[in-house]
Amino acid sequence: MHRVGLAVARGANAGRSAVRDPSGQTIPRTYLFDEAFDPVWDEAILKSAEASRWVPGWWRLAREVQRRHAEYDAVVTWGERLSLAMLLQQQLASVSKPHIAMMYQFEKPNIRVPLSLLKQNLHSVVTWSSVQRRALIEKIGYPAERVYLIRHYVDQVFYSPRPAEQDMICAVGAEMRDFATLKEAVLATGIRCHIAADHVRIPGRFRLLNDRRVPISEIGARCDSNITEGRLSLTELRNLYARSRFVVVPLLPSDTDNGVTVILEAMAMGKPVICSRTRGQVDVIQEGVTGLYVPIGDAAALRAAILSLWNEPLRAQQMGQNARAYVEKHHTLEKFTSTARSAAEASLDGRPAPETWWE
Repeated sequence: MHRVGLAVARGANAGRSAVRDPSGQTIPRTYLFDEAFDPVWDEAILKSAEASRWVPGWWRLAREVQRRHAEYDAVVTWGERLSLAMLLQQQLASVSKPHIAMMYQFEKPNIRVPLSLLKQNLHSVVTWSSVQRRALIEKIGYPAERVYLIRHYVDQVFYSPRPAEQDMICAVGAEMRDFATLKEAVLATGIRCHIAADHVRIPGRFRLLNDRRVPISEIGARCDSNITEGRLSLTELRNLYARSRFVVVPLLPSDTDNGVTVILEAMAMGKPVICSRTRGQVDVIQEGVTGLYVPIGDAAALRAAILSLWNEPLRAQQMGQNARAYVEKHHTLEKFTSTARSAAEASLDGRPAPETWWE
């Protein structure tokens, strides 16, 4: 096997991958992914490097990883900004190693334009969005045989079914969420709903430069006492999932897989998911089997779906069991780790990516 390094921009969580609970009871076992690569870097390595308040950590991380090119045969970068920064660093360097980028967004101008200019430096891509895979191939002209499509992950041990009175529903997450439609749909139904968020993040046209953060208190003019709001810790969130009969993921129009993390967490907990049918969110939910799709921004359709599952608890329970089984088959942390690593090895060995999922 090749010595493949991993660089991840974790921001405020830099260095925290060292915190481990193999039982998966107190914290997700994300360190398992790191263990598939060697060496592994995040912004923690910058503590001994030159710091600057004007230069973002992901840029300095890319620069430092390129400086350490003798330590690896190839490098995997996870994330849009870090991957683009690494491509530019390699463009400027006299020596570079094969670079494999893990990304899920290619259509925004500030991703598409630089990637089009620097794609010759990119050895291969690993992604988990079939829609964005097509965009990378068709709009940027990147070779299909170098784009590996893998299934996204959830720690199915930390997020696993546990007994609780199911007396409510919930919605979780911040990016591209349509909580105004959710509030209107739940209003006066008598169903308790907790929205585990304190804002909604809406990326602008130039995604990484002008994101808009809207406080959730400003979203939706009407509310009732059955709707509560507020962020939760991971263990509190797990308890919320357990108490919820199902989980709602209301989305604004999007061509990416916004909501996939929450969808998989809910499914791993044995909960069906009601989700807005966006262009990008198509790879996980099986309509009528593990969840339901509703039209974007349609409060009446969302209300009908919510009432349907709420009033048919046995149906919701069966869909939740189907969801858990689907996660165990396709979306475990261990499978994601092994397929990502094997995709990297395949690309380095010159084995082409298939047109469907890399298993």
